[in-house]
Formats: sequence, C-alpha cells, structure tokens
Amino acid sequence: MFIKTLRICDTVNGVLMREVPFHMGANFVVDTDNSPRHNKVGKTTFLKLIDILMGAQNKSLIYTDSETGSVTPELRKIITDRRVAAEMTVAKSLTEPHCETHDLRVDLFPRGGYYIDGERMSSNAYRAKLDGIFFGIDDNVPTFRQLINSFVRVSVAGDDDSFLHTLTRASNATYRSVYNFLFGISDPRLDSKLSELKKELNHTQESLRQYKRVTNVTDIDEQRQILVALENEYNRTKSQISDIFDSEDYKANREAIAKARAEYARLTDELNSINYKIQRNDGNLESARAERSRQADPGITRKFYDEVCSLLPSLNRTFDDMVDFNEKLVDNKISYFKLVGVSLQEQVDAISAQRDKLLDDNSQFLSLVETDKIDEYEQLSDTLMRLKQDIGKRAEIVDTLDRYDRDIARITDEIGDYSTDGSKRSAKGGDYQTMMSSFNFYFTPLASEINGESPILVYLPDTEKFPIQITDISGTSTGTRKSLIASFDLAYQSFAAEHHMAVPHFVVHDVVENIEGDNLRAIIDAANESGAQYIVAALKEKLDSSGISEAEQASLSIVQLAEDDRLFDGKSVNGKSNEVASLLKREAA
Repeated sequence: MFIKTLRICDTVNGVLMREVPFHMGANFVVDTDNSPRHNKVGKTTFLKLIDILMGAQNKSLIYTDSETGSVTPELRKIITDRRVAAEMTVAKSLTEPHCETHDLRVDLFPRGGYYIDGERMSSNAYRAKLDGIFFGIDDNVPTFRQLINSFVRVSVAGDDDSFLHTLTRASNATYRSVYNFLFGISDPRLDSKLSELKKELNHTQESLRQYKRVTNVTDIDEQRQILVALENEYNRTKSQISDIFDSEDYKANREAIAKARAEYARLTDELNSINYKIQRNDGNLESARAERSRQADPGITRKFYDEVCSLLPSLNRTFDDMVDFNEKLVDNKISYFKLVGVSLQEQVDAISAQRDKLLDDNSQFLSLVETDKIDEYEQLSDTLMRLKQDIGKRAEIVDTLDRYDRDIARITDEIGDYSTDGSKRSAKGGDYQTMMSSFNFYFTPLASEINGESPILVYLPDTEKFPIQITDISGTSTGTRKSLIASFDLAYQSFAAEHHMAVPHFVVHDVVENIEGDNLRAIIDAANESGAQYIVAALKEKLDSSGISEAEQASLSIVQLAEDDRLFDGKSVNGKSNEVASLLKREAA
C-alpha cells in the first residue's frame, strides 16, 4: 500500500484545513522558516499525524511535548473546538486508477472515533484491520503496531536511535516474530507461540522467585527433608499420647470422655476463679487488720476534731465518739472479709467434691484423669495440632514448588521444540541464510553508495538472542547512523518487492537533519529509484546546503511550512486560500 493523500479537517464547520498529496520516491515535509523557531511550525507533527493514522495510541501527544510534558494550548484548543480529524487515503498503486484503496480517519479530539472506509470501530479493531490492509494478516499475529514501527520511525512518544529495536519493552521472542515475518523466514504464528512461551516462562520464573521470597524458602529438597522431620515428630508425639491414653477405650467412649473432660475443665476453671477470689479477699483482710493495728496520733486527731467543731457549732458528738466509730468501722470490715473467706472456702470444698466425684464416676474409661495427666495430655495435644498444621503448610510448599518445576520443565521443552531447527518450526518463506543474502544484495551496495560503508545484516538463529544485527560498519557519527537507517529501509523496499511481500510501500523518517551533502543526495536518488515512498521532514536550509536545486525541492516537497503557515493554520489547500486560517489565528490570539 502507498499513501495517496493526507487531509486535516475541521469537522465542525465542514472545512478542509489542509490536503497533502503524496508521490513516488522522496516526499519532503519542509520547514521553510528562516527564524530560529525551527520545529515549531509542524513538520514533525505532520509525521506524527501519519503515525496516529497508523494506529499510534496517544493522540494527545500531537499537542504535548513527549519529553517535557508541556502542552501547546493554542493547538489543543483548535483540535478540540473544531473537532479536528486526520484522514488518509491509501492505495495499492499510485498509477492505476481503479486499484484497491482505503480511506482512514482518526478524530484527534478527546473521545474521537476511528474509521476505515466510513465504518466506525474501536482503536483495537482499527489496528487489527490495518494489519490485514497493509500486511495481509487476518489474525493480528504479529500485531500491526509491532510491524508498522519498522516503516514509520516516528513514535508519538519519542524516537529511538537504535533503529532495529523498534518496540518498547519487547522480548527477543517478540522481535523474532516481527523480523521472521518481515524477512519471510518462518510462520509468524509459530514465532508468536514462541514469544508467548518465553513470556510464560519469564512469568513463571518470576512467580516462583516471588513465592520463595514470601514463604522464605530456597530449595525444594530442603523443604522435603523438613517435611519428613515434621512427620517423624508428629508420629513420636502421637505415640506419647497413646502411652498416656488407651486409644481403644478412647474410641469406644469418645463422647462420654469428651463430656467428662469438658465438665472437668469447667470445674477446674471455676475452682481457679474462686481461688483467685480467695487470694484477693485474704489480701483485703490483711489490709484491714493492718489498718486496725495502726493508732492515729491523738494530738493530730484532737486538733482535727476541734477544727471541725469550730466549723460545725451544732455538732453533738464527743471526741471519744469519733474514735470509737472509726474503730468499729475497721472491725466491721475485718468481720466482712472473714465471712467472705468462709463462703469462698465452702464453694471450693463443694466444687472440689464435685470434681472428685466426676473422677470416681468416670474412672472406668478416663485413664487420663485417673493418672492426673491432663496437663501433659493437653500440652501434647497442642503440640500434635501444631505439627499437623506445619505438616500441611510444608506439604503445600513442596507441592507448589513441584508444580513450578514441572511447569518450567514443560515450557522449556516446548521452547526447545520451537527453536529454529526444531520439529515444530516451519520455514514458510525461505531459510534465513537465503533471505539474508537476498536482502544484503540490496543493502550493502546501497549503504556503500550513500556513505561508503559496507554493512551486512546477519540473522542469529539462537532464540535467546536478538534476531538480527549489523556488522562491519565503519564510523560512529550520528550522520553515519542516520544514513544507515535510510540504507536499511530503502534496501528493504527493494527486497520486499523482489519477494512480492505484502508490506507498506513507504517509509516515514524524521532523521535527515544530521545528514549532509552527498549522503543526502544519494539517499534522494535511491528513494526516487526504489519504487516506494520515502517521507521525511527536512529544513529548507539543509536541502539548500546539500545542493538540492529549487526546482527539485519544489517537485519533491509535499508540504512546506513556515511560521506564518503552520500545519494547523490551514492557509491553503492545494495552493488555494482557506478562510479558516484567519478564524483560527484570531482564536489563537
């Protein structure tokens, strides 16, 4: 598919703000401004529009700087108030009048829709359908965004200089699926399965690490040995309980024993409670006796009495009356505590008699009680219960670790089956050596022509490694690397055409600002001969300094932007004035 036109539409007023036709070969988006405000007129934004029409997720980054997070409020207002939409027509051919075409539309305003050929759909469905239109894939494997990043090298979240690494946070298996598809090396469904297996393995291994951390375990063999030791201790404790208690009698009289033990426990608790009360009462009695034995200083007491009498002239009690009253009050307290003590002791005697009778009545089967080993029995029972819980917990840990080991072994075996030489792999295209040789047939001489280098693209069949790499590259300057990207992408277009691959016949770059003179000239010539579209943003001064004539610039430029004619100003549509420009400028002001 080729890009035929791109349009920016004011849907509120039904105004076409800008329409840009594309052609074969080099397509320049030119910043013609001579002021220092480069990158403010919209040339990079134009490329981002293409990316958004190709399903990029975050539409708000059209007016938001991805690095600083700063927003251009005027542009956001234009997009929101005018409900601006971006539209694109793609075609199977730019020369055949009746070839297959599709109209794409993305509403740039918040909660705007996605459309293909007039049909509104979700963003996910939009991308899945694009996968069929551009790559002939009907099951979204690999996904459209995984593939299109090799053709549209302008991410709305920022550019990546490592041009072979086109995805963010992607595994080697995912990259292998992408490049195996692009170079026709294997069935992408099998590569996708391998990617899923790698993800599953990583997830399982990480889950195992987290489980070991939470449970504070390190080794399954250690846990098995701990489990055996716990089981041995459990059996030993159970044997001790059997020595105290006749298990056969216990089984035969379980209900009666349980009832007797419950009653015995109740009586014992009641005795303990009363004994505690006796202890408290004895303490109160001793305090009262001590109070009785203490004699207050008669002089101080007499002085206190005289002070009270002066305040209460009507008081008709003598000093001796007061002393006698206090002594009787203390004596009453002593008598009370003695009576309470007698009552509590009577309760102890009664409950003790009940407990003794309980022991006598149940002596025929309650050997625990007869031998007075209830405390020992209870302690052993608690230990047995704790051991049983520990065994259950440890057995669960061992079982979980076993399950993790089995899952990891299964996934690892399946990954082995999906290795490049495995039985489940299918060379849907050619073998990788043949396909790399075919690509390098175009790549190496093109790179040499552009900047004098002799790179070779190498495929690595080891599934643990990144699938491709470039070797034998001379020089490390930014310009060299940027021109290498152009060599790679233009060579791929020739390679894809030779093998009749269903891929986009265009490349979108924002990279030529660091490419000078003859290198840029060579790239333009290669793009014009490629049979594809090479869509790049450039400064006019860069084109001038590289010796590109005004006539050629005019023929290759698809849109020219300046401070007084920015992308969303909409001053012209195919050279005709647009009345929305003044309206938008007034609103921006």
